[in-house]
Amino acid sequence: MAMAIVLISVEPGKDRRVANAVKKLKGVDGTFLVSGLYDVVASVKAKTAEEILALVYDKIRPIPGVKNSQTMFALEV
Repeated sequence: MAMAIVLISVEPGKDRRVANAVKKLKGVDGTFLVSGLYDVVASVKAKTAEEILALVYDKIRPIPGVKNSQTMFALEV
């Protein structure tokens, strides 16, 4: 099982709309509004890293209001 944290920057005033769209996506485990450099944080899980990349590039980044994202893959310790 692959896991990642996706940090998402959005256009002003669109943070709640983007967060609600992200949390409905299959593979998204949790979604949070945050303050700081990013506006929305999502934890995602999939069978492979490639599936996570597809989720980010094909589903999250095209959401209206998303400016950019940063994906941090979680590694087991």
